[in-house]
Amino acid sequence: MALARMSADPAVRLDALSSWHADWTGLKVVVLGLDAVAFSVVDTLAELGSSVLAVAEQAPDDLARLVPVVGARLEQAALDDVPDAVREFAPDVVVATDAFAPTHPILAWAETNGAAVWGDAELAWRVRDKIARADGTPAEWLVVAGSVGKTTTVALAATMLVAGGLRAAPCGSGVVPILDAVRDPAGFDALVVELSEGQLRHLRAARDAGAPVPLASTCLGAADGADHDALGTVYRHTVTACVYNRTDSATMRMVEDADVTDGARAIGVGLDTPGPSDLGVVDGILADRAFVENRRTSAAELSTIADLDARGLAAPHHVFDVLVAAALARAAGIEPASVAAGIDRFEL
Repeated sequence: MALARMSADPAVRLDALSSWHADWTGLKVVVLGLDAVAFSVVDTLAELGSSVLAVAEQAPDDLARLVPVVGARLEQAALDDVPDAVREFAPDVVVATDAFAPTHPILAWAETNGAAVWGDAELAWRVRDKIARADGTPAEWLVVAGSVGKTTTVALAATMLVAGGLRAAPCGSGVVPILDAVRDPAGFDALVVELSEGQLRHLRAARDAGAPVPLASTCLGAADGADHDALGTVYRHTVTACVYNRTDSATMRMVEDADVTDGARAIGVGLDTPGPSDLGVVDGILADRAFVENRRTSAAELSTIADLDARGLAAPHHVFDVLVAAALARAAGIEPASVAAGIDRFEL
């Protein structure tokens, strides 16, 4: 039996939910799980006026007590099948964190019965305009994916952005929930967003209204057995720079196959001598040949291996993370001196 919908064309209504200031009232949403990320979803949707049912097998006591306080409802039940409470609730949307694969029985049931399936990153993108910048636009997103090094790279990039005078913060799978950063009353010019493979699996199916359009993006690499198609989603719709490991054929293919915004550039990163449109290392100097006026004949010095050693960042994998973070920051308009200042401020 099909679910009762709130509109003759539910897809049209859901596509219209692309702003914090849209009409979210009455939207019926099931949220799977109840960890910090799932609670940020519950709290956000309840604040927006939606009807929210959180379902979890075992909810932490502190979060379970908060669910009714924010105006939502909690059902604790086994999730290996669709709980009766979910069927009776008949949601318009089911929001899943990265702990729930798209093949999970509840998500498969939702798809079959006409409910949309979103991840927390999709919801965060839809409501990213709650706190606007001075010019009225929401914070830019710089997104980071990959099997290793994400949290260090995200923190480095955010530190460089702050050193360059921007209000910026790291958030995402290994840091603060994205929705908490989006709703921070202080507001930001840029968010450096760490996305897990699980979050990207959900984003892969996002319609345009919920698909992020990042200023810059990167995949740091794919471990054996990783879902390359999901990881490649990080590059979709990128506006300025798709940053990739130029020694890794898998990430190169991700960039080549990505559906990016016209004008986006592929920026290679490696520990060897950089070519035009690359960042790399020359005689112990971290060099940028991607964001300088004459890329073929000049380069900008960003830091040195000796400087990185003083910060505990001289190991090759850390040097690579620094270069990727610098590429993201440079794509956001940060000057080389501010990149260097950000490195000097950074604590591993």
